Amino acid sequence: MPRRLDAERIEQARRKEPEVNHKELERKRMQATIEANRKGHRKGKMRYPGKAQTKVLEEPKKIRVAAYCRVSTQEEKQMGSFEMQVQHFKTTITSNPMYELVDIYKDEGISGTSIEKRKDFVRMIEDAKAGKIDMILTKSISRFGRNIVDILTTLQTLSDLTPPVAVTFESQGISTGNGGNKLIISMLSALAEMESQQR
Repeated sequence: MPRRLDAERIEQARRKEPEVNHKELERKRMQATIEANRKGHRKGKMRYPGKAQTKVLEEPKKIRVAAYCRVSTQEEKQMGSFEMQVQHFKTTITSNPMYELVDIYKDEGISGTSIEKRKDFVRMIEDAKAGKIDMILTKSISRFGRNIVDILTTLQTLSDLTPPVAVTFESQGISTGNGGNKLIISMLSALAEMESQQR
């Protein structure tokens, strides 16, 4: 026969047992864990309140951009166009938050058939070799030069730098940063030289 539950005896036994506060036990256990972490008793380093490191977001590195503008002696009537080229590139570069203006290199009234006579062009290439420029903007291949050998040699020199310096020809919408444009650039350079010879 099953034994009868004695409610009074159970209640007396319950009163004799110490009251257990589970929330208090959990709080003490967490405090002990935090203290152990602070003292380095646990494997590995742990971060705890007050010492948390905040990750600093780095700003993306700006592209150092230069522009090259030129008009020849035969294009004196386009001197207004020359000033517009200069202003256009200055605005294009300074209005782009990813760009940092290096300089606007200008050769006024100088033929593009020879590099030696173009002092600012030579200075620009030297600055590129010195690592001051990441990208060069120019209106067209004919502004960059009118001698196919000079154009291709200069572009190769800029491509061989570490890191390479890209040249963007705005009118043609092409850049040396894309290897697939080499043939197009060669053809347009030849046309620019032919135009100069015809003049």
